[in-house]
Amino acid sequence: MKESYLFDMTFNNIIFKGRNQAYGAYKLRRVYHRHIIIAAIITIAIFSGGLIVPLVNNIFFSTPEKYVKPTLVIEDPIIIDLPPLPPVKPEQKQKTVPPAAPEKVKTEVYSAPKVVPNNAPVKETLIANQDELKNAVAGTEKIDGVKPSELPVTPPADLEGIDGGTGEAGNNTTTIHDFAEIMPEYQGGFDALAKYLSRKLVYPTAASKAGVEGTVVVTFVVGRNGDIEDVKVLKGLGFGTDEEAARVIQRMPRWKPGKQNGVPVAVRYTLPIKFALKN
Repeated sequence: MKESYLFDMTFNNIIFKGRNQAYGAYKLRRVYHRHIIIAAIITIAIFSGGLIVPLVNNIFFSTPEKYVKPTLVIEDPIIIDLPPLPPVKPEQKQKTVPPAAPEKVKTEVYSAPKVVPNNAPVKETLIANQDELKNAVAGTEKIDGVKPSELPVTPPADLEGIDGGTGEAGNNTTTIHDFAEIMPEYQGGFDALAKYLSRKLVYPTAASKAGVEGTVVVTFVVGRNGDIEDVKVLKGLGFGTDEEAARVIQRMPRWKPGKQNGVPVAVRYTLPIKFALKN
């Protein structure tokens, strides 16, 4: 028997012959097709309404959005008062002193004897002895003048590369500056310094057990060649944090040295290091 026969009125009458046909299964079978059609129409209407209503609302009822031009807000700059730079002394030109006229040197006659023919005229010359040559220079004529030991020593005129003195003391290489035109910098910048500290610092066990947190302020000197010197703790927390901060700072690689007037100088640097326990 085909399935379509279940909905045939004749088939339903045969099944429900002699039974109550006023309500129940017989009534449901008779209105089944109508229920299916109504349910399909309602479903399609709801689905279509969900698509059409927003479209109609946007076309007829929505107000167009106005374009608002973005505004750029520039905050006031932060003014930092820096200490005044030390005055730069102008370079003094080297004064050239003309060489003094050479003084005459005392000489004594001293020459080796020569063999001459017997008939040649002989001119007698007194030859100096060894005592007289101690304070004179041997020569062919006797000239009065200063002793050789009293002659001033003058450098040759073509001597180059040596500057004369200016009469003033030079820059003191041991001076430690609190501020320079170009401050010292860690190789790679501040971000690289932060990575170095986070990688090398070890939280002391005593501080960790006691729950100690805070900032250790360390000061040190960046030398003229970039080496770290004179490490000191200005503000500590105790429980081993001070020693750990000083240890890591002392072992830092060379920095870029600070410069004053284009010359590397030693600069004191202060660095706060924060110790914090992870939750």
